[in-house]
Amino acid sequence: MKQHTGEEIRAIMAGMPAEAIESLKAAHAGHQITEHEARWWGYLMFARTGAYEGTEYAIPVMGGGEVRQGFLSYVLDDREGNRRHGLVRKPWPESGFDRA
Repeated sequence: MKQHTGEEIRAIMAGMPAEAIESLKAAHAGHQITEHEARWWGYLMFARTGAYEGTEYAIPVMGGGEVRQGFLSYVLDDREGNRRHGLVRKPWPESGFDRA
């Protein structure tokens, strides 16, 4: 995965097409996906594939093989980690967290 600066990450996230954001939110409406969660996933996909589309990517592991990461499991794991630490992500386009 290509490494990006903070400004590059924000620019990539800002460039995500509205249709791609809405598609992720609609596909998982019961989980109330936020715009930031959708845009962050779009960045992760863009950094790995050069495109915003997709709901799963593979991470190569040493010794061969790969581990697959899916959109919904990533979002739910990220939310749980934030909750455990008493953090609430600020809404897009702000960055950072507030205390719960």
